[in-house]
Amino acid sequence: MTTLILGGMAQGKTALAQSLCPNTARFDGGADEPERMDACGIVDDLHLLVRRMLERGEQPQELLPRLLGKTVVCTEIGLGIVPIDRTERDWREYTGRLCCDLAAQADRVILVRCGISRTIKGELL
Repeated sequence: MTTLILGGMAQGKTALAQSLCPNTARFDGGADEPERMDACGIVDDLHLLVRRMLERGEQPQELLPRLLGKTVVCTEIGLGIVPIDRTERDWREYTGRLCCDLAAQADRVILVRCGISRTIKGELL
């Protein structure tokens, strides 16, 4: 089952992912080597993994098949003021497009605000 969990910074997304998938290995998109992702059931901080890929000149859309069947956590970075810096805009654009594509194929999509989850696609349990 593919689950996408979205929300702002420090809203309880990772805790929800771990409660939905107890005893499941977690991949840290900001620190772990990309090769490790395939062995993990939870992919956390997808937005940071996208940034790292863009810095290396890689295409984040190539991640999509590797994310299917996992619980994916991504911080919402596309709201608010549009950055002047092209690199920052591109990061937001690529992250948003990847999340849209993942949400279209996901079995469930959950939005988390203040630790409260709201299922916007599929069923929570």
